[in-house]
Amino acid sequence: MQEFVAELERLDDCEKILTYVISFGSDHGILAFSYHYFPIFGSPIAPGAFVHAEGFPREWEKAYVSEGLIRDDPVPRLTFENPPVLFWDEAIALSKDDPEAMRYFARMRSFGMGNGASFALYGPRARNGYATMIFDKPPQELPEGLVMLMNSMVQAAHVRICQITSEDEASVELSHREREVLGWMAGGKSASEIAGILKISPDTVRTYIRRLYEKLDVTDRVAATVKGLRLGLITI
Repeated sequence: MQEFVAELERLDDCEKILTYVISFGSDHGILAFSYHYFPIFGSPIAPGAFVHAEGFPREWEKAYVSEGLIRDDPVPRLTFENPPVLFWDEAIALSKDDPEAMRYFARMRSFGMGNGASFALYGPRARNGYATMIFDKPPQELPEGLVMLMNSMVQAAHVRICQITSEDEASVELSHREREVLGWMAGGKSASEIAGILKISPDTVRTYIRRLYEKLDVTDRVAATVKGLRLGLITI
């Protein structure tokens, strides 16, 4: 754990921090991971919540957003009511008298997802977050201490992301086009996809992205999105 924290302190790129967490997790039987950063005093299912996900079924990721499943998801609320870690089997048991929640879980299971756990993350000045992981084994078969180790690691990663994106909080002025590009970046679009949407060249989009990084004083998409959300420059 000390080595992990030392590496986090060395990293100043939020995407690399999440990649580091995912890499460690994959070496310990974690099949999928998501990190959610949401507005201060907001919730993981708020319209302005940012989600970075790896390893989930692609169709589930699409449905989670396009079908509004993010708004129906009962797990974040249940996790913050039962912190710091809540296994999905426990969430289902807590929801047995909630028909809407049970419909959500049925939809989730239709994508073959199980053996999951969710983590309540706490940051400075109410900058809280939320994470989920899917394990390769049921909770009772996992190595002793693995879940709490992952909880400590993702909590440390969240605090580090908060530190990076809190530096130099002077007001930032963006042009209308820069806001558009940042908004599409936050939605997970690549430079070529943004170019097609805005009907400009990919090189022009990359120029806007470089300009955004300079203005926001960041070096990656995750940090740009988190800082843009916190400063109220974009909504998702």
